[in-house]
Amino acid sequence: MIGRHYILTLISLLPCLAHGKNIQNQWQELYQSAWQQLPYVVTQKELSQYPIELLKSNAAYPNFEQINWDDLRLINRIATNCQWLKSDKSALQTTIEFEYALCAHTRLNSDWFKANTLLHSAGGSFADRYLASRSKTELSLALLPFTTLSNPLHPLHSKLKRLSNAGRDALLNGYRAWLENDTLWLAGETGWKAAPVSIWQPIADKTKLTLNGDSCALTYSNLCLSEKQPSPMLLKMLLLLLGGISISVIARLSFLKHKQRREKRFILQLLTHELRTPITSLGLTIDMFRHNFDNLDDNSQDVFWRLVSDYQRLAQLTENSKVYLSASKTKGLLHQSASFADWLSHYCEKNQVTYSLNADKQLNLPYYWLAICLENLIKNAKQHGKGEVVVNAIISTNLIIAVSDHGDFPSRWQRLFKPNNHQSENMGIGLDIVDHLIKMMNGKLTILRNPTRCILELPYEHNSAN
Repeated sequence: MIGRHYILTLISLLPCLAHGKNIQNQWQELYQSAWQQLPYVVTQKELSQYPIELLKSNAAYPNFEQINWDDLRLINRIATNCQWLKSDKSALQTTIEFEYALCAHTRLNSDWFKANTLLHSAGGSFADRYLASRSKTELSLALLPFTTLSNPLHPLHSKLKRLSNAGRDALLNGYRAWLENDTLWLAGETGWKAAPVSIWQPIADKTKLTLNGDSCALTYSNLCLSEKQPSPMLLKMLLLLLGGISISVIARLSFLKHKQRREKRFILQLLTHELRTPITSLGLTIDMFRHNFDNLDDNSQDVFWRLVSDYQRLAQLTENSKVYLSASKTKGLLHQSASFADWLSHYCEKNQVTYSLNADKQLNLPYYWLAICLENLIKNAKQHGKGEVVVNAIISTNLIIAVSDHGDFPSRWQRLFKPNNHQSENMGIGLDIVDHLIKMMNGKLTILRNPTRCILELPYEHNSAN
C-alpha cells in the first residue's frame, strides 16, 4: 500500500518535472541565441587582471568581522590629530600606518600597495583613499588597478557603470544572467555581454518565455522565468467566443426542447380529437345494446356493463384531456363540486389503503386530476416504500393530503446518482406527473424523508350551497 502511494506521488510529479525541464530548455535556447549576437562588454582576461575582492560592492564598507566601532574611532583620531596610536589587532596595523603616512603627506609608491593588504579597515581600498588625497597632476596610473570598481578611476568602471552593485556581485558570484533596466547581462567563461531588449525580447517571444512575469516556473538570479501567457485581449476574445458558443448551444437545446414539447402536445391534441369519433360511435352502439338489454342473457348483460364502464372511462379521459390541453393559468383545470369524503373513500378503497379525514365538506376541486395525483403517490409508496401505507387528509384553510409509509425516501443526490433499475412507472416519473399537475391546480408537493411523507397542499372553493 505504501509502495503504491509513492508510485502515485511520483506519477503526479512527472508533469511538474517535465514542465521544469521544458522551461530550462527554453532558457538555454534564449541564452545561447542572445550570446551569439552580442559583442563583449568586458572579457574574462580583463576581469582577471584585477583582484576580485576589489570588484565586489562590499569592498566599500568596513569589515566588522575583524574590527568594531572603537577601532574606527581610533583610525579617525589618527587621521584627525596625525598622531601615532597603537592597537593590539594585527588587522589594524596596515591601516594605522597608512593613515599616519597620509596625514604626514608621506609619498607612497606602488610597491607599498603591492606589499600590503588591498582593503582599508574603514572601507574602500588604500589606493582609493590615497588617490582621493592627491591632485590630478599627482595621479599615478600604477595605482589604478588597486582601486575598487565603484571608483570612477578604475579601468573597468566606465564599461560596467550601467550595471548595479547587485548585478555585478551576482555575475561575480557565478550567476550567468542578470536583468536590469530591460538590459539582459550575460556572463560566460570568456567574459560578460549586455543584450538590449531589442535583442533578447524577440528571442523570448520565439521561445515563448517570459523573464519577469508575475508567477515564476523557475527562478534564476533576479529572473522570473515562466512560459509566455496569451495576451489579456486574446483571453477576452476567447472567453467571448466560448460564451457565444455556450449561449448558442443552450439556445439550441431550449429551442429543440420547446419544439419537442410542442410536437408532443400536438400529438396529444390529435389523439384526443381523433378519439372523439370512435368514442361517439361506441356510445351509439351502446345505446343500441341498451334498447335490447332485456333480450340479452346474463353473461351478455355482464359484458355489456363492462363495455359501458370502459366507454365512460374513455369518454371521461378524452374530455378531461381536451380540457387540460386548453387550460390556462387564468382558467385552470375543470372543477367539480362533490363530497370530499366520498371521493377520498372511493380511491382509498380502490387502492386498498387506510385513510383518515378530520371533516367532510362539499369542495369544488379538479377531482379527476387530483385522483391521478393521489393514485400515483399511493402506487409509489407501495412499490418503493416500507410498511403500511396511510392517507391522512385535513380540510382547513387549504386542503392537505399526506401519503405516508415507513420507508426512507432517497435524497436529491441519491436520486440523481443512484442507478435506476425500475420500470418506466417508477417514482421519478410518477412524482414528475404529480408535481406538474399540482402546480396546474395552484398547489404544491412537499416530500419529507425518514419516514417518507408526500404531502399535497392546494386551495379549494367551498360549494356556494353551504
